[in-house]
Amino acid sequence: MATGTLDMQSIYRLLVVDDAKSQGSSLVDVDGNVYLDLFSHFALGCLGYNHPRLLAVARSDEFVRGSINPTSSPFCPASSWFDVLEGLKAYAPKGMQRIFCVDAGTEGIENALKAAFIVHGERRRVAAGGPANPLELPAEEQEAILANAGSDAVIVSFSGAFHGRTMGSLSCTHSKTIHKADIPAFRWPIAPFPANRFPLARYADENAAREAEALSALEQILDEYGPRVAGVLVEPVQSEGGDRHASAEFFRGVQALCKKAGCALILDEVQTGGGISGTMWTHEQFGLEHAPNLVVFGKKLQMGGFFATDDYTIRQFGRMYQTRNGDRARAMLALETLRVVEEEGLLAHVREVGAHFLAGLEALAERYPTILSEPRGKGFLLALDLPTTAQRDDFLKRALRRGVFATYTGSRSVRMRPHLILSRDEVDEALGVLDAVAREMAG
Repeated sequence: MATGTLDMQSIYRLLVVDDAKSQGSSLVDVDGNVYLDLFSHFALGCLGYNHPRLLAVARSDEFVRGSINPTSSPFCPASSWFDVLEGLKAYAPKGMQRIFCVDAGTEGIENALKAAFIVHGERRRVAAGGPANPLELPAEEQEAILANAGSDAVIVSFSGAFHGRTMGSLSCTHSKTIHKADIPAFRWPIAPFPANRFPLARYADENAAREAEALSALEQILDEYGPRVAGVLVEPVQSEGGDRHASAEFFRGVQALCKKAGCALILDEVQTGGGISGTMWTHEQFGLEHAPNLVVFGKKLQMGGFFATDDYTIRQFGRMYQTRNGDRARAMLALETLRVVEEEGLLAHVREVGAHFLAGLEALAERYPTILSEPRGKGFLLALDLPTTAQRDDFLKRALRRGVFATYTGSRSVRMRPHLILSRDEVDEALGVLDAVAREMAG
């Protein structure tokens, strides 16, 4: 268990991981403190520290070559790149045939938005009797484009969303002022996110009303902006915004409205993908009528990018390509991670152990109703609330001093993002610590 006096201010600034001693779900710092890691570096971790299968990949000659021999994969790829891509495509969401790789999740968002805008723009030009290829436009129009006479197209996002910190993604991020202050933004429309209350049975009527209002507001936005809407961007669970959920019916409604409007449905699975919800992709639990148009990945895949349906393939060479579309070495780790998740049955494990963890959190909320409320989650996407920000931060500090490392989200929520290998015994250890903390705070 941890010792010392680390607090919430220091944990993100001064805790230095000893990644030689850290193993599995146990994070060891350079002072020898051991923490049960329910943080996993904002859901970046997947298989725990020093997983033998990943170590074997990293020690291979192929990985070394991928690390020291940079290649421009769009123009002059290494032969192994094709094998890795084909392997990754085997884990694509059903109905999605294309993959586009970059270095991080936020880059994946940026490029998914670009893909949506490109396909949308080509369709608009063709519908108006013009060319799909912008290089076939009259010279004066091309010159205007180069002089920043950009498209009037928009992306619709949701209140409370977090999609990253690059310029385009920030225009779709609405969770914290600090992310956006002083940064110019596109004035794109924002729809309300319903943010279900928990327990669901108690708040069924309220949740249904809020979802109906949110869908009505989205429909009004789509009607108002009409052919300018290139896509609707949404997280299956609003993770950075406070672990805010909506029902499967809500997401089916969003998809139906996108289909009616003729725009892309873009799902941000950067934090919710890779198996943490108990399915490889959280949206698989929604029973969507058909595949989303674009699904962005990151974090647990150790790289970023997006999957796309065939109708969002960018066919004109050069429109999307960068010097390096994806890191070969990181992609090898991504593929091995996905194979381990599949071969070791970790999706079923996450569903089973996650249900046990959630039941434990629900019991704590019943035991300490003045301290803990609204436990919620899917698999290992878990959270609960405290009455105030100060109490939430105090709760996390006390848990940390006892060796359980959880993290914050939203204004007053505790978020848990354990590695997928977290055991039932480790869950019980965590619940014991959280019980002690809540009991201490309740006085």
